[in-house]
Amino acid sequence: MRIILRITYALLLTIVAQSCFEDNSGFDINTIDGVVIDTTGNSELTVFQFDNLVVEPNVVYAGNEENLAFEWKINIAPTDTIFDILSNDKNLDAPIAYRPTDAIRNHELILTVTDTQTDIDYIMAWPLKVLNNIGQGIVVATTSDGMSTDLSHIMSEQVTSDFDGLDVKYNVYSSLNDGTINGVTKQLKYYSIYGQDAVLGITDNSIYKINTVDFTLGGTNGELFYVDRPVYSPQALGQVNQGSLFINNGNLTATYFGASQKFGVAFDSEFTVPGIIAGKTVQSPPVTIMFYDEEVDEFVYQPSITQFGDSNMYAMPNSNDGAFNPSTVDDKINLAASVGTDGNFRHLLKDENSGDVGLYIFDSGESVYPDVIPPSAIGYYDLSEAPEIQNAKFFVFVDNQRILYYTTDTKLYAVLYSTATATIQERYTLSEGERFTTLQIYQDADYPFGSDYLPLNNRALLASTYDENEGRVYLMPLINTGVGNVDVDNIQIWEGFDQVTALTSQF
Repeated sequence: MRIILRITYALLLTIVAQSCFEDNSGFDINTIDGVVIDTTGNSELTVFQFDNLVVEPNVVYAGNEENLAFEWKINIAPTDTIFDILSNDKNLDAPIAYRPTDAIRNHELILTVTDTQTDIDYIMAWPLKVLNNIGQGIVVATTSDGMSTDLSHIMSEQVTSDFDGLDVKYNVYSSLNDGTINGVTKQLKYYSIYGQDAVLGITDNSIYKINTVDFTLGGTNGELFYVDRPVYSPQALGQVNQGSLFINNGNLTATYFGASQKFGVAFDSEFTVPGIIAGKTVQSPPVTIMFYDEEVDEFVYQPSITQFGDSNMYAMPNSNDGAFNPSTVDDKINLAASVGTDGNFRHLLKDENSGDVGLYIFDSGESVYPDVIPPSAIGYYDLSEAPEIQNAKFFVFVDNQRILYYTTDTKLYAVLYSTATATIQERYTLSEGERFTTLQIYQDADYPFGSDYLPLNNRALLASTYDENEGRVYLMPLINTGVGNVDVDNIQIWEGFDQVTALTSQF
């Protein structure tokens, strides 16, 4: 959108040798001897961040207008005395990328009209309010050099409530912060932290917080923890009921951001937590978290994350009663993990020797106070013959269907496992030269804790690609429940990015 403000100036220049400024009314009528600037009805200007502020003055001048010089300038921050020059044209048409202002302090926009024949300046100033223009949508992490991160933002009717059209803001972070984020971002996740919307991001050696109201940096590493970590080697961010998860250097931290502004301490455990875990979002489950510990070749479960429950981690016991014996699943690598809406834990593992891939399914466990009965093995699917799965790059489960998607560099496959034998089918092929760089299920930022979701929540794939020149973001609607078909005719593609490394929805 563009805000066009038409302000009429009556500049009546006389041959008077001197002129003086008399301020009678703030901004409504300002009289300079020989000059009248009529700004009735425009005592304060507003503009949405990243939109163009357009002011088209109607200048009435008795002489040759070529003798007038114009300068538009704005202070770099409210109350600051340093100004940026926006334009030297008569009409102002300039993007405003400053941070949103608060209710008290505004920027100052100044127009100076100079009569070059007399060197007399005629000056007018307005308070300028900058409004937040970044709302619900998709945050896009990109890299242009393989060493740093910038953030962009997408708003569209598919991913933004009560919004028509398309608004893509490229490189929002660097434009507001005069620089990029060190490191390549490998995951983004939205959180409401003590009532404030934020996005957390992780690189190989840092975690950072973005305040989504203005896309400023809200802290990094130790600034986000009550107790600093000796090493920052982030693996993943996650969410369970009343617990925001951070996995760092093999340790798991869970903090309720509804009552805390920072992460607490990590759980004390003998196990090494991988970056891929399955966590439940329902209230008071018998088992909250499960994962496969690659160091000791054990499935591990954690009943609770709260101080009121059992937050210890336990190895799954030896049992031959189920679909497989959890204690004999050795030498595996985590590919994906999830909890379905049916409560079942799902783990996709790859044999580190043979390359074979298998899907291991557990039930939700059972609570028999005061004991917790660990999850039981209820299903196994050998997916070793799935096309190109040994070379697949990304995997994602659909939590409300028995479907697993995976991609190679160029192809998308669906694994349907609702019957005794899994079926694997190709669902999409990229254009020549493109390769996938991310894959996930599109979910609203507050899923599954909200109520009113957008139509594509949990019904679309959110992916990104790169062709060595340009990054693209794909929103791929899913049709035919249980079959996993992609609605190819209605795929949305947003172009013009650097290489995309992570995506998340936000409010």
